[in-house]
Amino acid sequence: MAKTGEIDYLKNIEEEYGEAAVRHAVGKPFSDPNCAAFLSEIAAVLALLPPAPARLLDLGCGTGWTSIFFAKSGYNVTGVDIAPDMIRHADESRQREGQESLQFRTADYEEFDGGGAFDAVVFYDSLHHAVDESAALRCAFRALKPGGICVASEPGHGHQRQHDAVQAMRKYNVTEKAMPPAKIIGLARQIGFRGFHVYPHAFRIQREVFPRPRLESGPTLMRALRKTARVAMAPLRLLYRTARLAAWNEVGCWLTGITVLVK
Repeated sequence: MAKTGEIDYLKNIEEEYGEAAVRHAVGKPFSDPNCAAFLSEIAAVLALLPPAPARLLDLGCGTGWTSIFFAKSGYNVTGVDIAPDMIRHADESRQREGQESLQFRTADYEEFDGGGAFDAVVFYDSLHHAVDESAALRCAFRALKPGGICVASEPGHGHQRQHDAVQAMRKYNVTEKAMPPAKIIGLARQIGFRGFHVYPHAFRIQREVFPRPRLESGPTLMRALRKTARVAMAPLRLLYRTARLAAWNEVGCWLTGITVLVK
């Protein structure tokens, strides 16, 4: 079953790639080449949350880096993950960081009972691993106080067909699904959520506004001519990027974006 794959994921990648794979998982976001994207996205999620010190439930927290980030930001956090070894590493990180008010629980987020005690629930890149995403959203709904919010930052349309997702399903027996905002909102309406908002992924904005500079090569004269052309075209590139971001904000973010649900 896919849940067995999720439970054994850390062990399986360690068997295949060695201790470095575990260090990478525990060291996120700083251990990952996409660190800038992770940080921009978690900052966007943070901006959408109610002010600290709200009670926050981090569902599918993995090795706990998101939970620690929220706890350091002043939130009263409970992190939940189905894999005991993920939670063990998360708790070790909690102790290293001195976050005594942060707690971690080993539980299936499709069954966890939050008892209506939380102001916010977060799915950070985790809801698309659910076997039954409707059950996971019902769990979030039950965990929230009236007026509480659920924030889901998930991969969108077509994710299950991407190479990395296909390989993960084949090799590790994990669940990989497309989880666009339109799908999440459709399920949330049936569950009883009353408010719905969609925002573009912050990492898309980051990549658009701050593209990596290209390394220059070739003769000095050619480099100078290319630089002059880039400076001359800069206003047009800015207009193009602004228009593309505006179009994505209006249409594309419904295919892949950050979803906020209000109970």
